[in-house]
Amino acid sequence: ILFYELFSREGPGGVAKEKKPAVMESWPPRGISVVSWNVLAPRWCSKERFPHSDENCMEWSYRKERILEKLRKCQADVVCLQEVEVRVWEGELESRVASMGYKMVKQQEKKKGIKAVGNAILYKTETFDGVEFEIHRSRVMALGLMKSSSLTHSGDRELWVVACAHLDATKPAHRLSQLKSMFKHLEKQKLDCTSRVVVCGDFNAEPHSDVAKAMRNKKEEDAYDSLFFKSAYSAYLGKEPMTYSVKGWNGTLDYLWYTHSSIGVEHAKPVFETPFQAEIIRNEGLPSAAIPSDHMPIGATFVPIAPSEEVKQWMKAKAAKEAKARAKAKAKTKARAKAKAKTKTSCPLGKKQRRPKNKVDGVRSMDLKKAAAKRSARKTMLRVTLERLRKKRGELKNTDGQATQTQKQGDADEKSETPVQLGSVDSLPGWVMVDEKSTASGSMRAGTKGWVIMDASSVMDGDLNAASNEAQLSRNDPSPGLFPSLFSLLMPQSLACGHAPPQTVF
Repeated sequence: ILFYELFSREGPGGVAKEKKPAVMESWPPRGISVVSWNVLAPRWCSKERFPHSDENCMEWSYRKERILEKLRKCQADVVCLQEVEVRVWEGELESRVASMGYKMVKQQEKKKGIKAVGNAILYKTETFDGVEFEIHRSRVMALGLMKSSSLTHSGDRELWVVACAHLDATKPAHRLSQLKSMFKHLEKQKLDCTSRVVVCGDFNAEPHSDVAKAMRNKKEEDAYDSLFFKSAYSAYLGKEPMTYSVKGWNGTLDYLWYTHSSIGVEHAKPVFETPFQAEIIRNEGLPSAAIPSDHMPIGATFVPIAPSEEVKQWMKAKAAKEAKARAKAKAKTKARAKAKAKTKTSCPLGKKQRRPKNKVDGVRSMDLKKAAAKRSARKTMLRVTLERLRKKRGELKNTDGQATQTQKQGDADEKSETPVQLGSVDSLPGWVMVDEKSTASGSMRAGTKGWVIMDASSVMDGDLNAASNEAQLSRNDPSPGLFPSLFSLLMPQSLACGHAPPQTVF
């Protein structure tokens, strides 16, 4: 009796004794009850990892019966399980859980389907009408559960969001990112401070860790700035209980967080049935014959509460901010429509006829020099090709003497104004450079972007006097120029006589 009284005043680990202790069989009282438990997957329960535990206690055939017994005794409305190995839960265990009145929702992966080892949420079908939405992330899953309202008798329904988390055990930075990923997806459900949200599970973090601080200390820049959380055990008992024990280390890794602006804690389930049990577990560690996992189950009962004055002010400020944003967006849309209508009125064709700023023909002014350089390089390339073609036709001589003789003959022809006979191939310039746009307009223009080289050897007749002079000019000066008579002679006449059109090289 003295031993019991000694630990009755304050249990091991500094957990104060409640005035009216409640055992598991009588739990829970009225309200929405949530239990969280890491049940230890069979693949990770071995003598190597838990050398202090009895091998018989680690057999799955023994452990599963103890797990089902705990679930049957607690009879919580929602049970969040971590380390659920699907291959051993499918079939018998899932059917036995269903016989207790639960429906089981297992965590899924984006591409692979149901996770081999992951989280699972069990909810009472008699308590909840159904699932409003599901969220599945790498380490967290959440359900939006609908329940008939307990505040009114008008048939309204309440949305309870329950999230089950099993964060990374080795990398603290990953835990924060996994937690933020969950809240980022919860934000898409348009939750605010009036929403009823419970986040529980194995956080693999102690109370002084960054993850626990992030849940307790809310900041406006967080993705979940409209949800304000407290720990159920800290609010009800004043401190966090021991939830994990292996021989040599005891501490808190499991939590029950709730939005204190919309729900309150009516009761927190005692982690240990007696102080004596807590002392034994602290000294001997888990798993044991009584507890089939290395974690203790935790749980609490939550009740909806009316918004406080602080919450009402926050909601009012948020509504004003949203109304201001909507008005600003509406004014912006109206201004755009007005500007568009004004543009249509000033433009008879209904199109915007304005030149882009600092642009000329679609080219920025800063790039004009580069564009001019490209055109000059193209013309130079065409001139080189023209010379190569003339040499191939035999119009240019390889020796200086022949070139001189040809030049003198050309001078004599120009002085005597004797027309060049275009019927002879030797009398033609052979190849000339013309503006490629002239083929459509019929007029020769210099200074445009594109130039072509055309074969004039098939022309049989035409305006011989004008064309001969231009042909002689093109022979002496192969640079681009204006040859309207020659062009009108090359293009239409050759087509009329059945000859092939001039050949375009570029």
